[in-house]
Formats: sequence, structure tokens, C-alpha cells
Amino acid sequence: MRIYYVFDIKKEYISLYDNTPSSLYSVLNQLYHLRKKDLEHGFNMFKQLTNKIDNESVDKDIFLKMHKKMTYSKKNNSHIINNLYKDEISVLVAKKAYILINSNKNFTEFFNILAQSNKNYFVCDFNNNDYFFISSVKMLV
Repeated sequence: MRIYYVFDIKKEYISLYDNTPSSLYSVLNQLYHLRKKDLEHGFNMFKQLTNKIDNESVDKDIFLKMHKKMTYSKKNNSHIINNLYKDEISVLVAKKAYILINSNKNFTEFFNILAQSNKNYFVCDFNNNDYFFISSVKMLV
């Protein structure tokens, strides 16, 4: 199971980290693993790096793009892909600080949808040390 965190990186940092996404991942990874006593400093750093996510807009956008697909469903705030043909089960929840995706695949159809709406998204899987800018995703149908 893969757990992806998707962050909306501020434009001024996109150009700074565009050629060195490993450095951006390193910063976010350190923030993810902060000790409780350092949370206030970490939160301030996180706010400097990322934009707040308009989770209602993301919810609406995903629903409008996916609601006619047989493999898609929505329950409360969770968007669910259950594609038996591609053996994919993915759940996306949009929060104000990040978008959380749980998937049994290395690539989920949600990446295509997110890449269409915001090129500044940065995807991290802290458990598997995997990261990439959503703009680098090749559109798969």
C-alpha cells in the first residue's frame, strides 16, 4: 500500500527546487518526522513552502472529472477508484494542508486528474522515499 502526500508548493520555490526535487523532498521529510518540541518551527517552515489547498474546489474538480466513470465513487470526503481491470484501489482525501492518497499501485489515475488542475503539486511517499513534481507525470488514459 502506498501513501502519497500531495503538497501545493509556492511558485517561488518551484523554480528553486525544479532541478533538485530531492532537496525539497528532504525538507518535507524532515518536517514530516519532526519531534513534538519542534512542531511550531516546522509549522512556520511548512507555511512558507506551501500554499493552502482549497479542498472544496479539489473535491468538486475531481468529482466533475470522474463521476461518469464506472470505476469511481465518492463517499463523504473520500474519492474512490476501484478498477478491477487495472487492479487499482485508490482513495483520495483533500485536506487544507495536503491531499492524501492511499493506493495499492505506484501510479494512480488521481495523478492525471491532479496534474490537469495544478502543476505546482509535489507528491511524496515518505514510507518508500519516493517523490516527484506532478508536472512530470506522463498522462495515461
